[in-house]
Amino acid sequence: MPKVALDPFDDAPAPLPRRGNLPAPADRSRDASGDAPAPVRRPMRIWILSDLQTDREVLPALPVVAPDFDVLVLAGGIAPSLEACLRWIAAERDGLIAGKPVILVAGSAEFGTAAPDPDGIARARELAVGMGVRLLSDETARLEAPDGTAVHVVGATLWTDWCLMGPFQGQGARVQARRMWSADGSHPVRPPGWSPHDALAAHARSRAYIEDALAAIVQQGLGFRPGPQTLVPGVRPEDRAVVVTHHAPSRRCLPELWKGWSYERWLPATYASDLEAIMLSWGAPALWIHGAVPEAVDIRVGKTRVVANPRGVGNGFDPSLVVEV
Repeated sequence: MPKVALDPFDDAPAPLPRRGNLPAPADRSRDASGDAPAPVRRPMRIWILSDLQTDREVLPALPVVAPDFDVLVLAGGIAPSLEACLRWIAAERDGLIAGKPVILVAGSAEFGTAAPDPDGIARARELAVGMGVRLLSDETARLEAPDGTAVHVVGATLWTDWCLMGPFQGQGARVQARRMWSADGSHPVRPPGWSPHDALAAHARSRAYIEDALAAIVQQGLGFRPGPQTLVPGVRPEDRAVVVTHHAPSRRCLPELWKGWSYERWLPATYASDLEAIMLSWGAPALWIHGAVPEAVDIRVGKTRVVANPRGVGNGFDPSLVVEV
């Protein structure tokens, strides 16, 4: 298949590739008359990486030559600050990334030196734009493909709601987390100055944004005219939705034999929340990419393929993982 350069951040529409368990697209090689050839839908190839921990040299090496991809999605956990994360991307811009567009969602590691702050995120976003990077924090980016359709990427850190062990377990998990998180922020899942109730509030905002953005996409895809305050303008019938978060959207994203289950009950709730209802409902995304888990994930929840590719040793990490939407 010939390589096609995409400009994912302009204002025209794009196609969606499918792979693995995703259903094959309908054959549109001819129109209803059987005569005129129709445009061939070209998949969007997404290179997925997370939890690279670029400050640690003991982890598996990244490929010297990148796979064939259209856009790189980094689902957080890249470096110990947003600035360090952007420096790594800049260093790889002309090499591994080869000038291709990048979607970045910050994880807990990116806030390792400072709690999430709207002004700090805004400054990092401005720096990122000049590098061809879209830093998404409760935002949506439009990726364009040659056939005129689009992939709408809904991105958020998605801090957890602490209720992974059950709807009535959240308060207990927050109490335990507050006791375990050290005052200096040295715990790996807690930014300094960041409390469990801060994470819960941020989760509520991100979840509402994801739900509302997906609703806007599916409504316009069905032909409804968007209002002036729509979160995602310009959606066309053939467009698709992809969600990217750092924290996981399902309990099933954590391995059954993970040693974290045997620790205090608060720990798994720092890595994942139960958002399966979104993937089982009207407007579910085609793909949900995340990080913040100990092992690679490739499962289907309802209508959605859920994929994570965290860098690690013996955890299923594939440095060249490309998924087509």
